[in-house]
Amino acid sequence: MPTKLKSLIPLVLLVVGQPAIAQSEPDEREILEQARQQAFRDGMTAIVGNLNAGSFMLFTKAIDKDDFLDRIFGLRLIDGGIKREFRSDMNESDRWKKFIRSRYEKEAEDGVRATLLIVESRGERGRAVVRFDMTHFRANYHEYDLRLNAKGQVSIVDWNDYLWGHLFTDSIGLAMVQAKPNKNAARKLVDFPNVREDQVFQIMELLKATRDRNFDRYEQIMKSLDERLKGQRTIIKLGLDTARVARKRRVQRDSLQMVDKYLAKDPLFALALMDYYLPAKRYQDAYDALLNLQRYLRIDDALLSARLSSILLVMDRVDDAAELALKSVTQEPGLELGWWSVFRARVTAKKYADAIEALETLERDFDQALGPDALSKDPLFREFMLSAEYRGWFEGSG
Repeated sequence: MPTKLKSLIPLVLLVVGQPAIAQSEPDEREILEQARQQAFRDGMTAIVGNLNAGSFMLFTKAIDKDDFLDRIFGLRLIDGGIKREFRSDMNESDRWKKFIRSRYEKEAEDGVRATLLIVESRGERGRAVVRFDMTHFRANYHEYDLRLNAKGQVSIVDWNDYLWGHLFTDSIGLAMVQAKPNKNAARKLVDFPNVREDQVFQIMELLKATRDRNFDRYEQIMKSLDERLKGQRTIIKLGLDTARVARKRRVQRDSLQMVDKYLAKDPLFALALMDYYLPAKRYQDAYDALLNLQRYLRIDDALLSARLSSILLVMDRVDDAAELALKSVTQEPGLELGWWSVFRARVTAKKYADAIEALETLERDFDQALGPDALSKDPLFREFMLSAEYRGWFEGSG
């Protein structure tokens, strides 16, 4: 063996044979990062728990008010009196909590039901996604922009609302412009330069019409817009939001057609588009929109799995629907929509014995009464009701 190579062997054995203490123990930076990640998780867990307990104390406390005001006011040309009034409300604790609560309880008729789906962070910045369950098996998703303050506590910077299709501070800023519009503020609402005076006038009139819920005037103006202005995000949002609040279904449908034409790929509008795609039986578009939302949020949520399963079922992709339905109840056994998806998929596949298992879960855990009177209302269950499995179960349960 060459002398030079031989002389290296003890050195190699010394390095390889020693315990890798320095390599296995985290350094100070790793320890700090782990502590920050834990702070984000603990902070959001506490905030969501507080919301579910019916309190908005931790949520509103976590918002940096000065930063929040800067985001709302931003470069928008908002009336000074409106600014002062809003700043005063923010500084009044009870008014501020009431304001935030009112935004959350639009869909939560029987109280907030929130599920923390994911918390991710790097350094002092983080994000979290929270699902808010609503009536009729619907849900909203909020994506929070987070940071750690000087005390190492979670601060809420802002959030995207995926049911209403907006960044929260943007929606408040637009409402302030809408309350008392002026030409310069209207001009800044569009994303192209050299806005003509007649276009500024049209935007002003749209702001006033939607503020006053004057839908006849709104529709008159919309017909006069050129294609470039008609496709502007703010223009579409003005009509859609006002129609949803006023429950003007025809105007809402027309606005969703605009969303579909100009903003269909934007995940912020995926949930809103369900109200357009599903009644129109555009199931593939509905499926693609929800899948786009799921990928964008980087979540694997049981309720989304159940909704995707329901869409696949009407598309006759029964095996895929059954797989997603089972995944849903595995992820979240207490999710009623998931068990309905399992039940319907198994009935469609004529796996009646397995369907009885899902039926029993719905009766036992969710207080459903699924006798013939209830099932006969849905044509899907007619053949199932005649099966030996269902008749045997019903006779035995009676």
